[in-house]
Amino acid sequence: MNVQQKVASIETLRGFAILLVVIGHVIGSTPEGGMRIDFPSPWRYLYLWIDYIQMPLFTAIAGWVYAIRPIQKDMLKKFLKKKVYRLFIPMAVAATLYFLVQYIIPGTNNKGHLSEIWRIYIFPYTIYWYLPSLFIMFTCAAVIDIQKWANRVQSWLICIIIAYIGAIVSKEIMPPTIPNLFSFKGAIALFPYFMIGMGANRFSEKLFVVQKQWGYSILALIGIILLQFEWFSPIAEIHLYQWLKPIWVMTLLLLLLHQKHSFKIFTWLGSYAYVIYLYHGFGTSGGRILLSRFGIHSEIPVFLFALGIAILFPVIIGMLGKKWKLTRILILGNK
Repeated sequence: MNVQQKVASIETLRGFAILLVVIGHVIGSTPEGGMRIDFPSPWRYLYLWIDYIQMPLFTAIAGWVYAIRPIQKDMLKKFLKKKVYRLFIPMAVAATLYFLVQYIIPGTNNKGHLSEIWRIYIFPYTIYWYLPSLFIMFTCAAVIDIQKWANRVQSWLICIIIAYIGAIVSKEIMPPTIPNLFSFKGAIALFPYFMIGMGANRFSEKLFVVQKQWGYSILALIGIILLQFEWFSPIAEIHLYQWLKPIWVMTLLLLLLHQKHSFKIFTWLGSYAYVIYLYHGFGTSGGRILLSRFGIHSEIPVFLFALGIAILFPVIIGMLGKKWKLTRILILGNK
């Protein structure tokens, strides 16, 4: 596969991933959010599938793209400065606007108190928790590269195992009373998938021989089968299932990252993935509230309208944001 095909396929995955994120937000992670749909419902079953892969896929793509240009020691300061601009400035702008809109407009979910707005910059806040988590993952990956801890398949696998154990310890052993500053717990939970993305890029010739792909397929299929049990039985409460779940997800990610297909609509979506992530919440809430004002509460029209607004509104914001230097910094994190 040549470089252009590879990038096109990854951009297709990025577009698919952001579509899953938006659909998940329209539905709502709980019956109290989004369309406020309670169990049991086909919408909640759909969300189970989305939640299984959306953030791991987004993170693995970030790892794959990061691995294109490994960080050297003399590049670290510039790299981190660029990531601060890219992640924290747009996050602060979008999160502040989202908080204020939710506070002011009636009918929105999860309103906060104005006196607590400072918390959104330090602790996890709705969808924006992911951006400080991603910064932490980029920083850890840079340190790993500088120390050359993942420059061979064997050492990369050791990093995967350590990251996997860290994710289990964080979820099962770490006291919940520890403050989740800058969403570091999210970074720990997702870092194995970031490392999968790095390895899928760097060691593709060794990781994607036919025999290994069959192994990945079997493990991924086991995970998908067990996911059905999660819906139809209380398997999600079993610790062993939760411990093994990242393994099934990682094998599925390896298969997805190796696929060679590209679709223009997803590639187009992928090019706006970041700004869609930042601003799709305005569309999911706005679309639902707008239709409710006209007395439309049917699930399918609300879903389709909110989904359309949640994609088109950020795309327009992104197009406008490119026009001026100040908006490029504030909206897109680009100088």
